[in-house]
Amino acid sequence: MKRAIFIAALVGALTQRALGQPAPAAKPPEGASADDLSKAADAAADVANVPQSADDLSKAADAAADMASVPPPATKASSADIDLSSLGLDPGASSFDDKLNIYGFADISYQGQYWLREPIITTKTARTFSVGTLALYLAKNLTAKARALAEVQFTFLPNGAQSNDGTFVDTTARDPTNYSRPVRWGGVVVHRVYVEYDLTEGLTIRAGHWLTPYGIWNIDHGSPAIIGTSRPYIIGQEFFPEHQTGLELIGSRHLDDYKLSAHLTATNGRGPAEAQIDADNKLAFGGRVEVETPWGVKAGGSYYRGRYTGFPPMPGMAAPTYREEAYGGDIQFDHDGLRAQAEISVLDRHLPTGDLDFGFYVLAGYRFNVLWNVMPFGYYEDYRPGDATGGFEAVTAVNVGLNFRPTGSMVLKLQGTRAAFADGEGLLAGNTVYLYVGQAAWAF
Repeated sequence: MKRAIFIAALVGALTQRALGQPAPAAKPPEGASADDLSKAADAAADVANVPQSADDLSKAADAAADMASVPPPATKASSADIDLSSLGLDPGASSFDDKLNIYGFADISYQGQYWLREPIITTKTARTFSVGTLALYLAKNLTAKARALAEVQFTFLPNGAQSNDGTFVDTTARDPTNYSRPVRWGGVVVHRVYVEYDLTEGLTIRAGHWLTPYGIWNIDHGSPAIIGTSRPYIIGQEFFPEHQTGLELIGSRHLDDYKLSAHLTATNGRGPAEAQIDADNKLAFGGRVEVETPWGVKAGGSYYRGRYTGFPPMPGMAAPTYREEAYGGDIQFDHDGLRAQAEISVLDRHLPTGDLDFGFYVLAGYRFNVLWNVMPFGYYEDYRPGDATGGFEAVTAVNVGLNFRPTGSMVLKLQGTRAAFADGEGLLAGNTVYLYVGQAAWAF
């Protein structure tokens, strides 16, 4: 399997099709630089190829993608000296890698928490083991210029989920093939399913259901790829939609040692069933620009505009609908073992009363070459929701932890969190929550 992934990465490098964004032939990039398409497609799975001493977690998770960006050895051979079939550039040749590659990642956590409510102090505790994510990737090269990818998450939900009225869902059913013994069924979440084609050497078009290209955390979303045990509030609350369905145009260009990237999107927008239907027949549009510098700084800005339309609450009643805009900026710095990153986002719902969500986080960590490549890290976050996010209060949180990487394909995490929630009507209003989590995440 690793050989198949490496061959696919090599084909991508030689065809210069990763993201459809190659470096100019006159001056290829020095060393391996992360390819954004492979990062989005293989964020967690390709971590299996990372060397044990990797000091950059995100790049560690995308080692196979990095391979795709390594330029071939500099030679003076003319085109007449190159056997295109042996390099996989001829889709009809036997050397073309059109195998279906299957890989994925999973994680399991132990979590404890307690919280206090003022002015009458009460304490509530909870401790539990939890299987988090079991994700499977299906990737295939259709031609030298076309690729397809699907990412599917298997989950025990809806069993054990709490409904709005406080009751819990029980999916227990009797299995007639096993003497009617009880079994609990779960579900499937389709995170991505798309096909893409390289229009030119620097331009790729993608169609399907894909992760919205914004910020840092939404793309590096696999648990073996991210530093902490959970996402910041502004990511989890989806100021930008986590996924979208439609078309994405991706392009990039190298200017000396700089890399410029851009995304343009046209989709169904946000909605309760946006992967199947556009409930209001109005397209949503968005975009992202990013610059990557030779000294380890990467900065980007993102924008989204669309209309949300929900399901009618009852037959004959109008569906809730409003226009929304999201703005975001992010910056990341990597040097030796140091990683520093920050994101800021604003969500503006165009409602008669006005409704604006705002939030940011700042994270820093340093990976050492001792103690299983330990990385002490910490991040601060601030989330201020608008009135339309009923049940959620403003929260500030401090997170600290240790991240261990004993092998390239496995990461162990310890994290503690103190989150202070503002007064309000939600479940956690007025609480100070203390949370500790231990997690093991691995790629396969």
